[in-house]
This record gives sequence, structure tokens and C-alpha cells, in this order.
Amino acid sequence: MDRELKISLLNSYLIGLPLGLGMIAATIFFPSMFSGEGILTFIMLVSFGKAIAGLAISFVLSLWLGAIIAKNSIHKGDKLLLTSFKYSSSINIVIWTVFGIIALLNPENEWKTGLITITAFILFTLITTFSIGLLIIYRIRIGIKKYSS
Repeated sequence: MDRELKISLLNSYLIGLPLGLGMIAATIFFPSMFSGEGILTFIMLVSFGKAIAGLAISFVLSLWLGAIIAKNSIHKGDKLLLTSFKYSSSINIVIWTVFGIIALLNPENEWKTGLITITAFILFTLITTFSIGLLIIYRIRIGIKKYSS
């Protein structure tokens, strides 16, 4: 494994993993934190528990893919924002595709699953491109430049 990929993977996992898994946990428990009751969280876990677990597992794996895409994009000289978009969209397409496929195995959630999956993909790709994705790409680019110097 080359040094640039190690730098990319390190930043992707050190920054992205705790924040991403934290967001998944916060989303699961937000209804109970907001209302003070756990029934909404329970309903969400019953309806989408397996899909959420698949999303979390695929997130861990997709950070690797995102790190490779980020390293290649930085190596090509792409702009920071474009690289952040590539990184964020690659991770989000993997996790929301896995979520959607697993959730579709539950037939009563068909229309909700499609709506949730497409909306979440678009929303989270946009949000992460301009926030955490941008931070991760910036850190990767700095690390690669320090190594190259």
C-alpha cells in the first residue's frame, strides 16, 4: 500500500468513522431525545433495524472506497470541492443503496423505503460535501502534500 493511500485512509477513518457512526446513532435516538419517550425509536428500529445495521456496516467499508477516490482525485489535481463531492457521493451511494436493498426486503415499506433512500442520498451527499467531506479532503490533501515535499 502506498503512503498516499495510507494518509487518505487514516484521515477518512479517524475523522469520518466517529462522526458518521455518531450521526447514525443520533438519528436513531433523536426521536426519544426529542420527545422523552422511546416509542418512536422503537418503531424506527422495528421498521428499519436491519437496514440501519446494513447501512452502518457498509459505511465502515465505504470509507475505504472514499479514501481511494479521494487520493486519486487529489493526485489528478481536482479542486477541493469536486474531490469532496466525489468522496461524499461515493460513500453515500454505497450506504444508501445497501439501506434501500435491505429495507425493500420488508414489503410493507416499499414506497417509504424508496422515498427515504433517495431523499437521504441527495440530502446527505450535499451536507457532507460541504462539511465533513470537505474537512477530510482538506486533511488528506495537506498530508499528501507534506509527504510529496
